[in-house]
Amino acid sequence: MNKPQWTHEHGVLLESLRMKAGMSHAALARRAMLSVLQVEQLEQGGDSGFYNAEIKFATGKKLLQFFGHTLKVEVAPPISNTPEPLQVVPAQSPEPKKRAFKVAGLSGALVLMAMLLALFWLVQQSSNSSNKPAPEVSSKVTSPQPSQEVTTAAPISSSATDNQTLPASSSTSLSTAQTETSRPLNSPCAWEPTETEIQPASPRKKGEYVHVVAIDNVSLCIMDGNQRVANVTLAPGQARSIYGPAPFKLYSTQLALVNVYFQGVYIKLPNPEVRQIKLKPAGMP
Repeated sequence: MNKPQWTHEHGVLLESLRMKAGMSHAALARRAMLSVLQVEQLEQGGDSGFYNAEIKFATGKKLLQFFGHTLKVEVAPPISNTPEPLQVVPAQSPEPKKRAFKVAGLSGALVLMAMLLALFWLVQQSSNSSNKPAPEVSSKVTSPQPSQEVTTAAPISSSATDNQTLPASSSTSLSTAQTETSRPLNSPCAWEPTETEIQPASPRKKGEYVHVVAIDNVSLCIMDGNQRVANVTLAPGQARSIYGPAPFKLYSTQLALVNVYFQGVYIKLPNPEVRQIKLKPAGMP
């Protein structure tokens, strides 16, 4: 009975499969629990690492099966003196082809999805840019310039002394010489028919102006004796001096957020709910 033997063609096939898998002799030896010498002799020839030829053939066959290749023809050494070489046709396992096809199909699907997402993003960007309003129009609508409601004029001669005793501020005159920029009684200020009248007890200056200092953001209206109205909007810490003839009327829905000074005296509100006061000058001692 002829026994199968491991041939040179088998060794060439094993070597090609190992290199295709990217494994070294040592790595394959560890996976198959063999010595490096046995793996080398299976590929390059030699029998010192095996007990007999049958064991070598069985070991090589298992290694080929490890790489997905099955020997379909097992041959024995020929009887004639001119042996016919073994024709071994490498058979590719159908499983790797299927995997390659799956990987290629998955890659194509991912590329297609990326292209669709990019196209959708470009359409969205184009739509957003076409619906976005022009920046010049937006700036004109959202940030209007406040109109100047009062006019400035040189303060009276005692203003230098007043600015030294009261907090620093910008001054506004309600002089009758410039009536076109002042507001009459029909101003947007909701003047009330009744008001709280206050007169300084110990005046130190003439009643020629009123000085206000904002505690918080506040808007108020100030009217002088000639019924000239100044609409004042202040931020926290800002101050303003309004010049004109007395008496002065002050109106605000948040009058408690303003410190008021008249004739060099701090004016204390009777209660924080007061919305309109009238400042009458007192005689100087």
